[in-house]
Amino acid sequence: MDNTDSILSMTEHGAYVWPSYGIVAVVLLLLVVQTLRAFKRTAKELEQAEARIKSPTSKTEPGE
Repeated sequence: MDNTDSILSMTEHGAYVWPSYGIVAVVLLLLVVQTLRAFKRTAKELEQAEARIKSPTSKTEPGE
């Protein structure tokens, strides 16, 4: 049990190590959220562009 406690406390460096892990975890989470939002936005823009290509707004000639 003493070994586990010393690993978790990291002796005198624990005050720096665990907050660093926390900051990295938050930054990684924010990057994942930002990436997913950008992916959804880009996918939506791509769908809109494909829809414009498939059904262009062209002028019809009289008589059609």
